[in-house]
Amino acid sequence: MQFIVEDRYTVEKGIAVRVPYIVISIRDPGRRPARLPRTGGLRGTLRLFFHDAEPSSGMTLPDSIQLMTVADAERIWRFVQEHLGDIGAIVCHCEQGMSRSPAVAAALAEALGEDPAPIVAWTQPNQTVYQMLKDTIARLQQEDM
Repeated sequence: MQFIVEDRYTVEKGIAVRVPYIVISIRDPGRRPARLPRTGGLRGTLRLFFHDAEPSSGMTLPDSIQLMTVADAERIWRFVQEHLGDIGAIVCHCEQGMSRSPAVAAALAEALGEDPAPIVAWTQPNQTVYQMLKDTIARLQQEDM
């Protein structure tokens, strides 16, 4: 499986993906959804919105900050599972392509038996997003057994 991590600007310009793929599109709350060019290889798009925040223990965030939820993580995994047999790539993008989207891509890579090192080598994955998605995938896989 190929994992492509990009920023909003790059995916809106259009990226060349030579195999069937899905897009996990993450935006900041209040921003318009990314305009994704429709290509023949696109099999589906999951649109989510949450802030790029990593609260530390005991930290209280303002009410205006929306974090990724377990429901978001479940939607990601179910979306990937729904399309897994039909795709060769997963495109993940967020506003800057440096934190939320690489966290999602790294967690998915691990869950699908791929090496996340190429994803995390040049990014700073949001550890809250990464850990929540990993934990959710593990729980859902256990429930499916």
